[in-house]
Amino acid sequence: MKYKCVVFLAVIVAAVSFGAIPAAANHIDSAKVTDDCTGYQITLAASQLKIGVKYTITWEIDGLPKVVNDQITFVAHQHNFQRTVPRKWSQYGITLSGTYTLSGSATLVGYNKVPIGFSPDNLSCPLCLIPSDSASNFNGTDIPGGDYIWFNANFKASGIPSTGATIFFQNSTIQFTANNNQYKLLVPNAQITFSPNASCSSTTFDTSTNTWMTVVPVKGDDEVFLAGLAYPVPSEGLPGGINPVDWQGSFGSDTSGVSIQWKWGAAVFSTFSTNYNTLAVKPGHQTACNYNNGDHAGTPEGTDPNSGQPFKDFVVGGARGGGGSNWTGSWSGTNGVNLQCH
Repeated sequence: MKYKCVVFLAVIVAAVSFGAIPAAANHIDSAKVTDDCTGYQITLAASQLKIGVKYTITWEIDGLPKVVNDQITFVAHQHNFQRTVPRKWSQYGITLSGTYTLSGSATLVGYNKVPIGFSPDNLSCPLCLIPSDSASNFNGTDIPGGDYIWFNANFKASGIPSTGATIFFQNSTIQFTANNNQYKLLVPNAQITFSPNASCSSTTFDTSTNTWMTVVPVKGDDEVFLAGLAYPVPSEGLPGGINPVDWQGSFGSDTSGVSIQWKWGAAVFSTFSTNYNTLAVKPGHQTACNYNNGDHAGTPEGTDPNSGQPFKDFVVGGARGGGGSNWTGSWSGTNGVNLQCH
């Protein structure tokens, strides 16, 4: 009996010792966000992880102009995990101008979900926008109905810090009078991010927010694509010599001390597209990722899907262009804007 008791006691001690080892329960414990009008940082905590296993934590933030979905992937080097991840709203194509009530959740994929705690959960963001306008004129060439005018603007920036900056162009219109009619054309918004991680410039069009999205190296370019509008000319056509043609809009930035110089052109194409991603607009004069040519920023480098010909083959005279190789039209005068209100 003496030996049996000793064996039984040893089994109990072993069971207690085994139970002290952390169980591999794989659990996200909390997600906390601190936010402001330029961005947020999320602090994620998880526990009871298996060392050496790769995990993914996703999170979703609602209550903004569009839902934010993001994630991180990591390998657990210990049973507990905590990380703080910074983000800017501009990374998601979001500009905040108004009051927002934030909500959301974070998920350890394959395991559990927790609600996000926000500080603050009610965010008020009066975006500072500075209006600017640039008036010029069309040349004397009549523009036939059914052609397209490609309005395009570009700019040069100074005061961009090494950490980058984002510039916004919003509420933009082009106005003129022709054939006794007043025209007010609505131009898509634009967001230009000067990124320390970018080695060349790229442009896409976000159809969900109707926004031109351009990414540029921090060093910038002498011409950075700002915004564009493909305008189908009405059936009655437009006369030459329209004056003035006034392009106006409001600029903003998430960084103080930035100054820009902007200008615009307008060229006519007999065949064109309002599918802006099809146009393959050149995002920078010297820094464009995929175009090793001397074309100006704003040049439509894409191919017409119906004919298989480059859109540049269809340029004709009119607006501010003379046809030939003038794919953006001649530039207007340059206007300066100082974004000092942040």
